[in-house]
Amino acid sequence: MNSRVAKKVFASVSDQLAEKLEKRSEIEGRSLSNLISYLLEREMEDWQVPQTKQQAK
Repeated sequence: MNSRVAKKVFASVSDQLAEKLEKRSEIEGRSLSNLISYLLEREMEDWQVPQTKQQAK
């Protein structure tokens, strides 16, 4: 069985961003934590580690 364990990550954001996130989470009916997790996963979905010149050889 493959269970997924969430890892907690803490970050500081500006008051303005916090207000936007809180408002969006209310509108979408999500918890603030769930919204931030969703946004980060969506942003990082296609990201890959850039290759260095040494790795490309």
